[in-house]
Formats: sequence, structure tokens, C-alpha cells
Amino acid sequence: MRESRRTWPSAAKMPGVGIGLSLLECLVVFFVVVSQDSRTSTAFAASSVDSPSSSSSSSSAASFSSSLAWPLSFSSLTDSSSLMSPYSSPPLHSHDDHHPHQQQEQHTQQEEETGEEQQKQPEKHSQSLTHHQERLEEWQPEQPSQQPDQQSQLPEQHLQHPHERRSRHQHHFRDQNGHKVRHHREIRTKRQLSNRHQPKFSHTEYHRTIKENIPLHTSILQVHASDNDLDHNGLIRYSVSDPEHFEIDDGGIIYNIKPLDYEHTNGRYVLSVTAEDQGSPTERRRAVAKAYIDVLNTPEPPIFDSDQYYFSVTEYAKVGTYIGTVVARDYDGDFSYYDLDGFGSANFVVDRSTGIISLANNTFNNIWAFDFRALAVDASGHKTYVPVRVNIMASRPMFARLVWAESDENTHTPNFPDCAHYDGVQVAEEERPGKSVIVVVAYDEDHGDNGIVKYSLLQHTDTFEIETKSGQGYVKTTRTLDRDDKDKDFFLTVIAKDSAPADAALQDSCSFRVIVADINDNAPIFDQQKYEQNIATDHPKNNPVLRVTATDLDDMDNSVIEYSLQEAGGTRGDLDYFSITPSNGIITLVKDLSADMAGKKTFKLTAKATDKGVPPLSSTSTVLINVVESGNLPPSIISKTPIQDKLYEDATENTDVVIVCAKSNIEDKPEVYFYLINGNTRDTNEDGTFAIRNLNSGDPHCPSDSRGTMIYLDLRNLDYEAVTAYKLVLQVANDMNARKNEQIIVNVTDVNDNPPVLQPFDGSVLENNDKTLITTIKALDKDVSPEFRTLTYQIVDDASESVKTKFELRNNGQLWTKEALDRETENQYRVPINVTDGLHWRSTTYWITVQDVNDVAPRFNLDEGIYEVRLPESRGVDKPTGLVLYVDDPDVVNYFDYQIVSGNEAGKFKIDSLTGDIKVNKELDYDEPNNDRNFTMKIRLSDGANFPAEIDVVISVENENDLQPKFLQPNYTFSVKENEPCDFYFGDVSAIDPDLPADQNQRIFYYLFDPDRNNFTIGEKTGQLKTKGCLDREAATRGVMTFYPRAMDDDGKGHDAEPATVYLTIIDENDNHPYIQSPDQSYAKIMENMPPENVKPIAIQLDDADSEENGCPCTLEFASFTSPDIMQKFSVSLVDEASSLYELRPLKELDREKVKFYQIPFTTIDKKGVSGTRYLTLEVGDQNDSPMTDGTSTIQVYNYQGQFPAMVIGTVYVTDEDDHDIGDKYFDIDATTPPETEPYFSVDHDTGSITMRKGTPEGDHTLRVKVHDKFRNETAIGEVLIKVVDLTEEAVKHSGSFRLANYTALQLITQKDLASMGTSMYDRLRQKIGEMHLIDSANVDIFGLRDVEGGVDIRYNCHSSPYYTSARLDGLMMLHRKSIMDSLGIKIPMVDINMCLYENLSPCNKSSCQHSLRPNLTHPLLLSSETSTVVGIDISDDYTCSCGPLEPLPSVCYEGFCMNGGTCDDSNGTLVCHCPDNDNYGPRCELYSARFERGYSWYEPFTVCDNSSILLSFETREPSGILMYAGPTVARPWTDYPRDFIYVVINNWRLETYVDFGTGTAVITIPLETNTDRAFDYRIWWDDKTITFDVKNCLGNKTTETLDCRKVIYLPGDVNTSNLLNVQGPLQLGGVAAMISFAALSSSYGWSKTPPTIEPFYGCILELRYNDYLYDLNSTDYGKHTFMPCDAPVTATIVLGEQSIIIIVVSLLCLLLLVLLILCLARRRQKSISYPDLDGIVKETIGGTDLEGFGEKDMTQYDLKLLRVGPNGHLFSDPSTQAEFYENQALDGSDLHLCEEERRLPDVAEDARQQRAPLAQMPEGLSIGDFIDDNIKKVDKEITDFDDVRHYCFEGDEMSIASLSSIGSGGSSDSESLFDYRNDWGPRFEKLSKIYRRESDEEEDSEYDFKIPRQPKRYSLHSSPEKKSSPTGNPTGSEHSTKKSSGRPSGSPTVTFAEPETQGSREGLRQGGDDPERPHEAVNPIANYNLDEAAESWC
Repeated sequence: MRESRRTWPSAAKMPGVGIGLSLLECLVVFFVVVSQDSRTSTAFAASSVDSPSSSSSSSSAASFSSSLAWPLSFSSLTDSSSLMSPYSSPPLHSHDDHHPHQQQEQHTQQEEETGEEQQKQPEKHSQSLTHHQERLEEWQPEQPSQQPDQQSQLPEQHLQHPHERRSRHQHHFRDQNGHKVRHHREIRTKRQLSNRHQPKFSHTEYHRTIKENIPLHTSILQVHASDNDLDHNGLIRYSVSDPEHFEIDDGGIIYNIKPLDYEHTNGRYVLSVTAEDQGSPTERRRAVAKAYIDVLNTPEPPIFDSDQYYFSVTEYAKVGTYIGTVVARDYDGDFSYYDLDGFGSANFVVDRSTGIISLANNTFNNIWAFDFRALAVDASGHKTYVPVRVNIMASRPMFARLVWAESDENTHTPNFPDCAHYDGVQVAEEERPGKSVIVVVAYDEDHGDNGIVKYSLLQHTDTFEIETKSGQGYVKTTRTLDRDDKDKDFFLTVIAKDSAPADAALQDSCSFRVIVADINDNAPIFDQQKYEQNIATDHPKNNPVLRVTATDLDDMDNSVIEYSLQEAGGTRGDLDYFSITPSNGIITLVKDLSADMAGKKTFKLTAKATDKGVPPLSSTSTVLINVVESGNLPPSIISKTPIQDKLYEDATENTDVVIVCAKSNIEDKPEVYFYLINGNTRDTNEDGTFAIRNLNSGDPHCPSDSRGTMIYLDLRNLDYEAVTAYKLVLQVANDMNARKNEQIIVNVTDVNDNPPVLQPFDGSVLENNDKTLITTIKALDKDVSPEFRTLTYQIVDDASESVKTKFELRNNGQLWTKEALDRETENQYRVPINVTDGLHWRSTTYWITVQDVNDVAPRFNLDEGIYEVRLPESRGVDKPTGLVLYVDDPDVVNYFDYQIVSGNEAGKFKIDSLTGDIKVNKELDYDEPNNDRNFTMKIRLSDGANFPAEIDVVISVENENDLQPKFLQPNYTFSVKENEPCDFYFGDVSAIDPDLPADQNQRIFYYLFDPDRNNFTIGEKTGQLKTKGCLDREAATRGVMTFYPRAMDDDGKGHDAEPATVYLTIIDENDNHPYIQSPDQSYAKIMENMPPENVKPIAIQLDDADSEENGCPCTLEFASFTSPDIMQKFSVSLVDEASSLYELRPLKELDREKVKFYQIPFTTIDKKGVSGTRYLTLEVGDQNDSPMTDGTSTIQVYNYQGQFPAMVIGTVYVTDEDDHDIGDKYFDIDATTPPETEPYFSVDHDTGSITMRKGTPEGDHTLRVKVHDKFRNETAIGEVLIKVVDLTEEAVKHSGSFRLANYTALQLITQKDLASMGTSMYDRLRQKIGEMHLIDSANVDIFGLRDVEGGVDIRYNCHSSPYYTSARLDGLMMLHRKSIMDSLGIKIPMVDINMCLYENLSPCNKSSCQHSLRPNLTHPLLLSSETSTVVGIDISDDYTCSCGPLEPLPSVCYEGFCMNGGTCDDSNGTLVCHCPDNDNYGPRCELYSARFERGYSWYEPFTVCDNSSILLSFETREPSGILMYAGPTVARPWTDYPRDFIYVVINNWRLETYVDFGTGTAVITIPLETNTDRAFDYRIWWDDKTITFDVKNCLGNKTTETLDCRKVIYLPGDVNTSNLLNVQGPLQLGGVAAMISFAALSSSYGWSKTPPTIEPFYGCILELRYNDYLYDLNSTDYGKHTFMPCDAPVTATIVLGEQSIIIIVVSLLCLLLLVLLILCLARRRQKSISYPDLDGIVKETIGGTDLEGFGEKDMTQYDLKLLRVGPNGHLFSDPSTQAEFYENQALDGSDLHLCEEERRLPDVAEDARQQRAPLAQMPEGLSIGDFIDDNIKKVDKEITDFDDVRHYCFEGDEMSIASLSSIGSGGSSDSESLFDYRNDWGPRFEKLSKIYRRESDEEEDSEYDFKIPRQPKRYSLHSSPEKKSSPTGNPTGSEHSTKKSSGRPSGSPTVTFAEPETQGSREGLRQGGDDPERPHEAVNPIANYNLDEAAESWC
């Protein structure tokens, strides 16, 4: 809707003061202004606008008032704080330190609150001022700027802390709602006249990632919007779309005000942030931006649904009895299990998955309450505890005494004395939930818990609840009631129950009706919006004209309607003619009509219906009365005849109700038309309950001159309880369309149609009492009529005789006992009750429990109890004695009291007076002097009402070994000679046990602790001491060794003695020559270039480890073998003979650049002539004396997922022989550094450290650094080539690993020749691995290096388009291991570093084991040598000792969750994959099947799991073939290499399985049905004892028993068996790759059975499962003759006979002649083929293409073999020659060595032709053959060219030799430049692939039914190293420098097409992407193979 705006002249053009106001308007304005107090100008302006309840008109008035008030209080208006709303809430955080004007704002707010009361002016004042506001807005004076201190004192704040705010000197104001806003522009002096500009955000989207557990009120992100308007029009106020969780302040900073939730938001909050300017309300403008807040999940512990659990169980419950359930919820979705903790949990067990607690041990040992904790544990290890108490409910009296000790007998039932008065209580409708309805009170005359009443509602309702408070029941509503929407009344039953135990509690009930009281919330509704009636001019005065009727949905007075008439708009005098009866709406003519009104006059009236509610509500309807001639009267009703005397509410459809007869009042036109008008309420026939049926003319029910209609019941929905009478409006009309409305009242008669409702009841009564009232039964009946609500109660006739004789039910519903009941005879009665209203019967059962009275004396049960025990003297205080006092007492209510009457000497024991538990009271001592031996005690039990019982108990105390043994002496001293014979006996120690007599065997056990056992042994029984090995005095402290023998009595099962101390002195022998004591570590340092006389001599102090008599004084001299160079440069001399001190001096100046370290050998001799050699290491100290020149270094950075933080990745290298001159250098980035490199790196000025910033893109970066040597005043350039590679999670997951021996990680990366790159072992390994996989070394990433004992662990990946699988990497590394070791001279002791594969080394110790990789994202791996640095990923190996999933199922879809091109969908929290079809794919789109045609494929091996199973489903076309092999592929490479394997073959229709778990080979054979048309399901499973092999229905219909189809054997092995299948090597399906024979493998690994050599499989594998893991048979990247899925097309072979061939040849010749004839005729008429669109493309783009080499294949059905012809005429990739070649490579059992196979293409490449994509459909009317031929002719016309393209070079990983993409290899890479048609023929095919390329991920136009999914790319040929020679196709012959990209795999490959033979292939997916500006060199893809076809170079 377009706004209406008024343009006013500017203030400068207005006369006077510039206000064009009238005097009256000025007076009004002045009145408004002066009527305020002294603060009006500010308060009125603020409060009027701020008030959320004020209308727009009042806002305008307030604004106008504000405008006029500025001369009076200008400073108040300009103060921004004065605009604060009294309704604005204070900020969430304290800003006292940041807002110096806060006190001023608070003061202003008080002023505004005063002004708020004055803003409510009369509405007319506001309206009169509206347009003046608009006129004054044009000339408001300039608002002075904010004070300087207000601008400068706002501090700069940050986002990180929740209590901080950011301010950039923006100016604060308050909007109309009191929110602080900012003007985001500089203050201007010129005001804008209107709100002309819309706010604008700085960004359309804002993104931030935060953790889920951040504190509340943390600043998350800041948005910024600006507005070019001035003043309030430019002020910005922000708001967010989710104020429940977030708030935004005036600076645009978003905070969280509630905890964030990852689980229920899928990890993302999407907010709409609104920026709204503060212009006038009608002109405000706004802008909206999106804020995406991604929440990172943080582990959360489980949460129990209760703070504490209470359960109970009976004393005699059986084991397994249900106790209760604890429930914990884990919103992370990784809940693991439940458990119990604590001493009290021993008797219980919890189901770890469901939380159900059950009884595990029913021996309670007189413990009647058990306290323990339940805990919930999630997969992250978080634990949550909750207290649990289980009470034991005893039938034994002692527990009853415990329960009832402090309470009286529960003899009274709660009673509602005022229950009858509750009926009909009312509650108003439309009240908020929580409205009080009624307070009910029940009284209980018992005391204690028995008298405490608790209330509950019997019905489970969502409308009411009851709360017990102070002994009363407060009934409240739980929702808003609406009486007009069926909430008319409710029947409630309140249960009052005392607080006695559950089995003894008594209760009563009270039922009553709650009526929803009506409020006047509905206005009357007329049954017609407009009434129209004709009236004749002679209509008698005071006679009715028509009746208007209205209804009101309300009740009682609110629905009573009074009618009145009003004049309609624009009419006068019409009301004088009519009146209306207020009670019934009958309009009567009260004034005569004139004849001239006929046909001219229409009276227009307004009927008004007003109810009598408070306040009254009304509605109106238009009444039109047309004056007609006297003959134009409407029909008249002449009779209304009821058909039924009463219309009962149960009347059926088509029941006739009333006949209405009417007369038309038109002569000769007796027809009358009847209409039943439906009103808007149920009682006005809203739902069509009644309908009419017109009577035939002449019907006897109506006079002959009239017509009639029958009103009948059309719907059977009468309900007296809802509507008692219907007010129907019947409209009758005649042929003149004169109408009359007649109201028909239909009364409904009530019937007894609601049966009484009787609630069940459980009550109780005390035994031994005569007639007792148990309860009063009250049933409910919803019928309204009292005669239908009279209820009669009685006990059912078929009740038991016991019930009939002992209970009576009176007419008023009171249930009484007839006689005293005895609980011991019968403790419960079932009382069936009937209630009837005279028609309906209802029955229920009351269960009456008889409560106990203590009326039977107790007695001890001698058979069940334990009254005599033997007790050890060590039994502690408060410990039970084991005595069990079993009491027989049928009473439940007892006051048991136990006492020890006699025999408790010295009070050694005590008894619990309530439970009878007898415990130790004081310590027992069997020995002297206490002599606690035997106790006989008398126990007395009293129940408080009957004669007590007594019994004697006996306790015998037994002696125990309770004294500590002692050594006979605390210290022992011995001595031995050094170098005595080993294991030498040197003495004894002895100990005794004081508990035993001295003459008895002391039973002492002697032993030693570590580390004493390292040097000594002790006799366990004798205490003899011996040395362990030989002793060395010099190893002991001062020649003395000390150790501590131990002793324990009771043969090592008793107490420990205090250890003795043994001192062993070792007598010295002179067996050591002197050593160099100083300098420390035999190391010294002399600076270079120093004259010898200026060098301080090095003091050499000698010492001897032997004793003094064999030691120094010692002598020192140069060793005899000292080199002449050292002898010439150094001298040694004696300084002090007594102290053996010598000096070493240099004789010449030393030069570090020549020799850095000297190892100087000395001969040392002690005083007795013992001599030997000692070495002194002398370092030559460095000085900055060598020149510095330019240097080059490389840094390889592997950035995991691009997440590495800013970090130092290496240092700058320049050539300088000095080592320690870094302090003399400083470093600066040179200006020659490429500009695209510099932003991502920085160099430390002082150290030269290179820092890579976060977010550095992958690729090659060249950093040139200028190095300055201050000391030498030299400058050099250090050039650093930084190669950054982004590694994905897939790159780490699909990685191989091996261990390199005798190397460290640093040695691995160190260049052998610092002057040349690529000489390190790291680079050489990459080169070798690339050669092994036929890829460039740039596509090999060695990203993990970890130093381990004996070598370094290496982790790497390979890629061309996708990453190669781990199975391929590790499998081929194992096969090529020996050749790599030989060529590089290294040792590889391990391939596939996974300790799970080695049972003896497994971290899971011979149980299930899973290996996973965990990258460290915060601490990358940094290895640096002088010229080479590697920044890799620190990978940790994690091991999980189970076979379950390593991670919980994801709750959010992510890329890669669905395989093979499937799409993920989140359906109600469950992830569902939508696959290409439903037949070939599993739940996550795993491809089920694959077809093998004598080929094989490699897959990831089985994980190491115990108790596992394998399911293999297959179809076979041949009687023999290999199905599966997993095991070694080479002879045992190292000692502990696993020997496990599994081998499944079909051998002449017998399924043979060979399996070895490392302890022996088992062989199982199962016969198969000879049937190539069926599938076989083969399942193998094993546990810790047996292996089972099963083929379902293996022999088809021949199978009579399962013995042939299922075989069970024990695990192989004699004693030590294993059930872990430790398979190292790929899982091979369909066949095996070239490897040594099974005979050689069996011999190498010691298999007890040798598997046979079987030909590869020909058939389909339909499914493979290992445990719960479904193999994706499309997840292979190494294999041959494999087709996915199984139903991929098969190339047909046709065998023709000789006669057939002759017939075909003759037919073809005839056909050829006919075609030639037709072509000749057609050529005469055919014009040159022209493709206008393509011709331009050809001429512009058929040149040097830069789109080649990224996986495209040319699609044509024409023979393009010419393009595959080499220079010598041979045809490459000829399928016939290849097939013949590979036929000879089948596994025949002989040893095949990989080195012999390396000359040919690998298996995965040689058969790429076997796996083809389906044909693409060419565009209609276009043939690529015609296209090429036509353009060849066009070019030929220009100049004769050589059309044979054999000699063109080509490249690209996915190209076949026939690929058209290679034709342009020789051209320029600039696609848009002009080219020479004569010389540049090759480049003219640049855009051929673009012409036919499709962009979809699936080839939907395939001629086959199944879809070809996106697959990991497989390569038939891999690019070999580039050559630097120019391709022959380039006439210039210029050489191009090539910069190769890393060839990283891309996640969004484009689809290209293969040749027709490639149908069914999974290859061809790769994203193109070489830089178009970079020229390519041509390569020969088969240059490395010595095939005859490639004898001549292609380039």
C-alpha cells in the first residue's frame, strides 16, 4: 500500500516564525504544553512514544508536543539519555565501568516514569495534533552534538568476555522503546527532512563457530549496520529472531542468554538480525541479515530423571525379582551402560542397557534398608551417580516393629465431611492455568503418619490437578477453559489417602461436578446479516411486520438478548413507523402507511441485539422493509402442527417434528416456498440437525389454499445435556418474492441415556471391630433430569458367601462390616458392587484389606533360627555374630522389644532392641588375660501386648593368628670378595612367630622385595642368602650393599614381620683403570682462530673407581694410536702428581671449518699399573669467519584439513660454514618474493624463523629472504620453496604405513648433498613409492614420521584422483618390499603398523582389537635439517578392545555418510540414505554385488575380532573358482609375521574352506548343488571353542539332512587355541593377485594343510558381511576383470559356422553396394555439412588445449584406431593382444616374482577396458564422425596437411591412447589467441570434450536400466615423469618450464565418457584443473615399459 505524504514548504519560506498554524491550533497546542509540570517537555516526549500501550494518535500528539517544547527545554531534548523508556529493562551485565552516564540515565528514567502517568490525554487532543506534528518535523532546529567527553570516554572493548561491550566512538541515543541505539555516522549539523535511507548491513551473512558449553552471556559475534539518515532517522536498533536464546545489544553484539544445545539443533542456530532505524513509526525502515552460529558438540554426562530413587521389595522375594528402574538420558546420544556402586549394591544387579534393577541375592542378613548408588556411563567415560535406597518389606514382626514403632494403629479412614457441598462448584472460563477451583478437606482421626492425608485425582486429566498443602487439597486448572468449546462441566473424583505404608493405607473418595461459569465473551449473532420484508400499504397499525432473531453462545444472563431499533445511516424519520419488542425482536408497524409509498418507499433500519452481560455486548443487522401495494403481501403462517408430543433426545433420523402451513397471499398464485435458515450456533441449527421436506399440494395436513412443509430430524445428534431447545428460523416466500421469517421452537425431552460411572476403590478396615463404616460409595450420572440420576447400590448376587455374611451395602452407598473380622483368618476380601439408575447397570470390585491388631503372642522358631555360633576373636566391634533370631508371630502390627537378660559378661555383645540383631560390643581376645572363650546368653522378646518369649543363645570364641612375626636380630652384617663366583652363599637370617610355641614349626616364609631381588636371593623356608650373579664393588655405594629381607607367618598367608637390615661389604679388587673426572663428561671447548699462547689450558683431573690402595696417584699420556694430526696440534703435561692433575694445551690455531670436534685418546695408569684408554672430546668453538652466499631449502607442509594454526615451519637457509653466528644476522623478506606468497608467511627478523599463517592455501610458495650479516657486512638471499598440501580426513584414513630401521626421522629428511634437492632418503622413498604405483612422486604424501625404538614409523598416502586404499598401499608395499630395500639399501622390518595383528604384542591381550588413527590438530610434527623441513601430522595409534563401532552413529548428515552417490536425509532423528536404486545397494548405499570374470579385487582386511561371523553370498557360472582369500602374500618376511589365513574356493561343486587362526590349519568341505542359476548363502562363525560352516540348502531339493550343509569343528590346535583371525594383507575376492604359490606359503608359515591352486572365480558375489559390517564391493581400487554391479552388461560372443560366415559376407557385400549407390545419389544433392554453432568453436578453439589430462575420453561409435597407431605401425591397447598376454599370467601354482611382472602394466591398469561406462547418446542429427570428417576437408582445402596424428604426444592419468584430448598437445595453451590453420591442426580439438561433456553425476541416458553411480576414480594409465623435449606437434620447438600441481583429489569430479567397451566401468571421474596459463609438456604413458609396441619414442 502506497503511503500518502504531504509536502510542506520549508521553514525559510514560511511567514513569521515559519509555522502556518491557526490561532485555534496554537491555543490547543499551548494548552497541552502548559498543562504539564516543569519536566513536561522531556517526560511527555519520551513517555508518549515509549509507552507500548499508547495509540498512534497519542504518539503523534506526544511527538508534536515534543516539537513545540524545544524552546522551553532544549537541553533536555538534546541529551540522549533523556530518551530512555521507563519500560526498558537494564542491561544483562553491569556496565558501571564502561558507561559514565549511567547515573544520568537512571535519573532521567525517574523523570520519564512521572511523565508516563501524564501521557494519557484525551483521545481528541491527540487526534487534533496529528497533522501539526507533520508540519513541524520540517523545521526542527539542529540538535547539538554530543559532548566531547561523552564521545571519548567510551573504552574500546572486546568480544571475548561475556561482560564486555565493544564501542568504536559511536554516539548513543534511545529509541521510542527505550533501547539504546547508536548513530553509526559522524554527527552532522544539517538535519534531513525525512527518513530517506534504509539501514544497510556490512555483510548479508555472518558466521561464527562456538562450543556448546560456553558460559551464559558470552559475546558470540558482532553485526554492523549503518543508515545515511540523520538524527533519529539514522539511529539503529537491533533485534534477533530468537530472543529466547540470544540477545543483541546496541552495538550489534550477540550474546547467549540460555545454554546452547547441539543435539536438538543439529549443531546450528540460524538467526535473522533486524536493524531498524528510529524514524517516525509510519516511516521506519529496516534491513535483515542472517547470522549462522554453528555449535560444536561437547561431551555431556548422562542425566538421571530423578535426584534419588526409592524402591522396596518383600523379604521373601526370589532372585530375579524386579526392584525398579533408573532412567538416565544422554543428549549426546553416546550413552553406554548402567552400573551399581557401593557396599549396599551386592544384593542387586542392574541391566546395563535398560537400567532395570533386579534382585541378585535374597540373603539380607537382617538388613532392612540398602543404600547404594546407580551410575550411568557414556562412551566418552563421563559418569553420573544417583543415590538409590531399597527398603526390605518384612513379613517378620521385627521389621513391623521397625515400621510401626512410633505410630498408632491405623484404625480410621479419611472422611470428606463436606463432600455433598462440593457438587456444582464453578470456575470461570478463560482464566489462566493455575486458577484455583476448590479446596477440599478430608479428616483422619488417626495420629502420626496414619493421620496425614494426601490428595490425588482419580482421573488422569490434562485439565485439573490437585496439590496437598496443610492437610487440604487445592484443585487447580492446568489449562485455559472455554465454555463455548465443550468445556461446560467436569466430573472429578478426589482420593484422600493417609500416609501409612502402602499395604496398610486407608483412603476415601469424593466425587463432584465442576461447572465452568460463563463470562460474557461472545456478542449476540443475528441469524441473518440482512433482513428484507415487504409490507402492504394497508398493513394494520400495531400489527407485527417481521421478527429478527439473534443467539448468544454465552450462558444465563450473558445469553439473554434485548432488541432495539436504530435509524440506518442517511435516513431520517423511518424509525417513527416501527417499534420492536425488546424481548423477542418482533418489529411492529406503529404508524399508518400512505398509498403513494407503494413501490417507492423502502424503510432502512438497523436492528441491534444486546446481551445482559457485564459489560454488555451487542451486534447489529440491517432491516429493509419495502412498501408494496396491498396485493403484494408476504405469505402468512396459518398453522404449526407438532407431529410428536415430545421430541426425545434419542430420536432417530427422519423423525417428523412439525408441519408448518402457509398461505401465499397472492390470488391465483398459491405456491409458497420454504427455507430453513441455519444459524451460527448449535441451537439455531448450525450443524443441520433439522431439515425440511415440502408437502405435496393438496396434502390433508394443510388447507387447500395453502402449502405446507415438514420439519424433520435429519441428524441423530440430539443431546439434552447440550441443547434443551432449538430455535429454528423458517423463511417462507411467494411468487412475488415477498418473504416472511417464522421462528419455530423445538423442545428436546431428556431421556436416561447416560449410565452411572462407578470408580474402583481399595479400602481397609481394622480387625476385631464390630460393625464399621468402610467407605461411602458415590457414582456419577451425567443425566440432567433428577429422576434419571437417582442411583441404587447393592452387592452383586454372585459375591462369595463370606462377603455376603460379613458386609452390607446400604441404599445411600455406605459400605459396612456386619461383624468383627479376623486378619489371621482372612486378610483381604473382594467385594463386587453394582450401581443402577433404573435403566443402566455398572459394576466394579472393591478390595477391602483387613488391618492387623496385635493379638497373638510371639514365639521363637527353633527350626529356622540360628542360636549357636562359633566366632573368631578378630570379629570387630559392631560386626554381626551370625546369630539369627527367627520369630513366628502372625501379627503385622507389633511393638517388638529384644533384651539380653543374662550371660553377657563384660558387655562383650549387644542386641538391637528393634530387630534382634546381636553384634559384638567390645573387642574379643581369646588369649590371656581376657580369656573370652564361651558365652551363653538369655534373650527375651516382648511385643508390647502379649506374653514375652525367651531363648538361650551360645557364642564360642575361637583363637586366631593375630601376632606379627619377628626377626631374631634387626641387623645382619656379612662380607664377600669382589669378583667371587656368581650365586655365592654368604649367610642366613631367621624369624619366629610369637603366636606359636617355640618348639613348634614356625611356618615362616622369607622373601625379598624389588629391587633387592636384582642382586640377591633368599631361601623361602630357610632364610639362606645368596648373591644373584656377580657383584661389582664399584657399583655399590662405598663398597657396601644394603637390602631388607622380609618374613611372613602362616606360610606366607599371615602377618608380615618388620624387615631386617642386611649390610654386605664387598672387598675390593683392582679391576678398573683411571678415568677422567674433569672436565665433566670428558668434554672441553677451545675457540677457533686463537693463538695457542692466549688459550687457557684445559685441566684434566684423573680418578680411580677402585679403593684407595688400588687407585691414584695416576698417570696420563697420549695413547699409542693417537693420530699425528692431534699430536702436532696438542700437548699434555703433568701439573700435580699427588692429585693426578694434568693440562692439555693447543700448539696451533684451530679452524672449526676444517675440524669441528677432536676425539683425543689417552692412556691412564693407576698406582699398581692397571691401564686403559680414555677419550676427551674437544670442540672447536665457532667464530663468524666464513663468507655467506645464497642458499636454497625446501619445506614440505602437510596441513590437516587446513586447520593448523599459525606456526613456525622452519628457518631460512643460506650457505655459511659458520654454525653459531645467528646473533650476527638479521632477516627480511626480499622484494622479489612473489606478491601472492608474502601475505601467508612472516620471517622473524632476528632468528630467521618462518611462520606460516593460518589459512595458507595449498600449492607451491616461493619465499625469498634477504639475510644480512652485521659482523661481516654481507648479504645473501635464502630462497625457500614451501609446498603446502591440504590433507583431508580421507587422506589419513586411506594411508599406508611401514617401519624403516636404523634411521631417525631427522636423518630421513636430511639431504646427502646440500647443494642438490631430492637426495634425502625421504625424497628417494617418495620416488620409489610413486614408481611402485606408477604415479608421480608429487602424488605421494609422506606426512607422518614417528621415531620409535630401532627406527622410524612412516605413514603415507598415494593419489591420482581419489586416494588409494590402505589395502592397496600396504598390499603392494609388502609385495615390493624386497626390491625397495635392495634398491635403496634400507631395511623395512614392518609393513602395516597395527599391533592388533600380533597377538603376543596386542594391547588387547588376545581379545578383540580395533586400530584407529587420531591426528593431533594442535601440535603438528616438525622435522628440520639444514636444507629440508617436513611439517607433518602427529598421528597417534588408538586401540579399542572390542568389535563394536568406534564412534556412535551420527545424528547429522555429512558428506560421505552415504556411499556411491547416495544422498542423506534426516528423518525424525534417523539418518536415511537414498540410493540410486533399492536392489543393488545397502542401508548406506553400499554396493552389494560384483561380477568376476576370472579376475580379482582387493578390499580392506577383516578386523581382529573374537566370536565373529562371515556371510558370503554368491552365484557361480563355473564348477571351480576362488571366492575369497585373506592372508600372507609373500614368504614370511620377519619372525612374528602372522600366519593366519582364510581361503574359500569352489572345487568341482564342492565348497572348500581352509582356515588357520595361528594354531593349526582346518579344512572343511561342503557339497553344492550343481546349479548355475541359484545363489548360495555361506556363513562361517566361531567362538572360543568351535567353528561352524553352513550353506543354507546346499544341495537344493536333494537335501534331506542338515549334516551335509553344516559342519562344526573344534578350533585347531592341541592345547593353546586361538579364535582371533589376525590377517595381514588385503582381502582378495574372486581370485588372487600375482604372488608366490600356496605351496611356498605353506612351507614358509608352517601350515599343516596346503591349500590347492584353483583358477579365478567366474560368477557373482552377491553380498559379503563380516559381523555387522557390510562390505561395499565398489570400494576397491585394485583388481581386474571385475564388474559392478553383478548385472553389469556382458559382452556377447557369437560362434558362427562356415556356411553362416559365407552367407553373412555375401549379404554384407550386397548391402555395401546398395549403400554406395545411395550415397552417390545423395552426394549430388547434399550440401556441405555445416554446423554454424560448432564451426565457430572449431575455428576458435581447435588449437592448443589446456583442458586435457583430467580424465576425459572421447565418445564415438566410429573406429578411431588410427589415433592409436604408433610410429612403427603397431596398434596400442589392442584388446586381442592384451587378452592373450594376460591369459598367460594366470596363477598356476608356480612362483611368480614381482620383478618379472614390473615390465608390464599393473593388474589394475591392464584391464581398465573391462570396466566401461555406458555409451553416451549423441545429440539428434549430429554425428561426431561427420563433424570431424567435414572439418578435416575444410582444413585440407586451405593447405594440404598430414592428417595422421600418430606422432602427437599426449598426457593425462585417465587417457587411453585413442583419446582425442591429446591431439592438441603441441599447441599453445592460450585458448583465446588466434592460431595458424596451416600449422596448428592438433590444437583444434580443445573444446571437443566441452561439446559433448555432461555435467550430471550419473549417466542418465545410458542405454541400460541401472544407474552408474559416482565412483572413486580408477586409472588405466598413469602419467610418467615429464620430459623436457618439445612435442613434435609444436612447430616452434620451444621448451616450456612446467610447474606441476600436486594433483590433489577433488571432491567434485566432472563426468566424462569412455569408449563403448567401457560399459559398466567405475572409472572416469576426476576434476580437471590445471592452470590455463601454464603450458603442458607431452609425456609418453608407456615410456617405462619395454614392450615392442613402445620401442620408438613418441615425442
